[in-house]
Amino acid sequence: MNRVLIAWSFAFAACSGPPDSRRAVPSYDAFTGRLIQLTADQNGDREVDQWTYLDGNRPLRGEADTDGDGRVDRWEYFDANARLLRVGTSSRNDGVEDSWAYVQALDGESRVDRSRNRDRSVDRREFFKGDVMTRAEEDTNLDGRIDRWDRYEGGVLRDASFDTSFALGRPDRRLVYDAQGKFVAVEQDTERDGTFVRLAGAAAAAAAAGVRR
Repeated sequence: MNRVLIAWSFAFAACSGPPDSRRAVPSYDAFTGRLIQLTADQNGDREVDQWTYLDGNRPLRGEADTDGDGRVDRWEYFDANARLLRVGTSSRNDGVEDSWAYVQALDGESRVDRSRNRDRSVDRREFFKGDVMTRAEEDTNLDGRIDRWDRYEGGVLRDASFDTSFALGRPDRRLVYDAQGKFVAVEQDTERDGTFVRLAGAAAAAAAAGVRR
């Protein structure tokens, strides 16, 4: 039980309130006797605003209403070792979960997944070093396949690559930007082998028109 309470308190450390209001109230399965939920009133207004769902002493996920408007605005997910994996939020603060930030960095990058359609289906992934975005991947037509790749330098978009077939998973078109984020040129890789050729004139205009910026 102590491990559960420690993990639960850590997961919602952003919330604060009077000591008595933070007391976790347990619920148990009527047939097995296993712990299945902890609830609390974090802001002391006599309304439950924090929930942790468990399988015995293992937390599975948590929910919280951090602003007291009666809607959940923070979701937390744990791995098999009770470690916090990712935190979900609502971009419109309307109770619809559409963004997920991963807690642990991988190869020096942290990641945020987003659902532009707000249906819990991830269609954009953003990667950061510290607070600065380094790259992003996007499914622009919401068919479940990545078809756009953005690269950033110092938080500024330097190039955006596209799979204009929306099916092959490799880019064949690229828009290039300068250090200030101003559009410079369009490039094409007809073989999709990573070798891009810069286009000019009418060919460049036609190629640029064929991608979603």
